[in-house]
Amino acid sequence: MPDLVEKLTIKNMQPEDVDEVVAIEKQSFSDPWSKENFLAELDLPFSWVWVAKIKNQLTGYCCCWEIEGELQIANLAVHPKFRNQELGRKILQEILNRACQRKVKKVTLEVRESNQFGLKLYYAFGFTEIGRRKRYYQKPVEDGLILAKILE
Repeated sequence: MPDLVEKLTIKNMQPEDVDEVVAIEKQSFSDPWSKENFLAELDLPFSWVWVAKIKNQLTGYCCCWEIEGELQIANLAVHPKFRNQELGRKILQEILNRACQRKVKKVTLEVRESNQFGLKLYYAFGFTEIGRRKRYYQKPVEDGLILAKILE
């Protein structure tokens, strides 16, 4: 099997990508963002919205907010059929690379405390837990862990 990570390209999300993004979102999260949420992100000046593609196949996406030297990863997902193939790692690495290029000092995110795959990925990249948001997630109700990484 060819190395999918090497074939992955990350580009700005376009309106025509949103239906595929929403489909992945619904397969990935119990309380998914709507099509309108993603379309609104495209117009926010502080929002980074990207899709990851292999050829023309949308395999994942991310949404981040850059505000005053800090980056909040709001949403990151990989299509279920492409999971466990290092694509999430590649997307996160690209986020961090671009954050460094833009002189971002700190990257934060929230993650469900039960999301072992996400936690393993974020900890591998040097994120640390800095707090907890009680009952942050719905469907099911669960605490969210606040993770952060200081960039050099």
